[in-house]
Amino acid sequence: MRELRFTPTAFGLVMGAATLGSCAGALLAPRMTRWFGPGPMMLAALILTPLTQIPLLIASSGRSWQVAIGAALAVQLFCAAAAGTTQRSIRQMITMPRMQGRMQAVSSWLTGGSRPFAAPLAGAIGTLHGVRSALIVGTVLLLVPAAVLALSPVRSLGALPVPAPDPAGDPPSPADVPAPSHERAPLTKDGDRP
Repeated sequence: MRELRFTPTAFGLVMGAATLGSCAGALLAPRMTRWFGPGPMMLAALILTPLTQIPLLIASSGRSWQVAIGAALAVQLFCAAAAGTTQRSIRQMITMPRMQGRMQAVSSWLTGGSRPFAAPLAGAIGTLHGVRSALIVGTVLLLVPAAVLALSPVRSLGALPVPAPDPAGDPPSPADVPAPSHERAPLTKDGDRP
């Protein structure tokens, strides 16, 4: 906001455009997955994401740059939502039901665990070399997920996988799991207490 002289209104509009891009990506992900296949769709989204940083890297003050940054951020979050929802769907389909919690915990740990290191690193780069240098480093790091996917067999996945059966057996049926206390049978008389 300081370097590009965004007003609070302009900043709010840019962030609002980004939110709309994210919503559109999440809503259109299933359709794009059917059209292009999950692997090619995710790879295209991950390759496009670093390119959406270019307007922010070269921007100066002015309304046209605000529009360009808003549009680029909307495309970036469109790609992130489309790729993110698709890769989570694939992860859930290929993970046995009894391992779902562990899979989600490892995924959250890998993504969230980098933040305590990334934030001070970005702050140090920004302090020592300027905000644009920190943004350039962040943009280069956005190439890593695209490279990882490009080197994996998932890149050519043409359809969502069929969920594998759990060799340990089916998950418990709803009848085997007790109902939560708030869903138990209602009281029969007004004066009844649990």
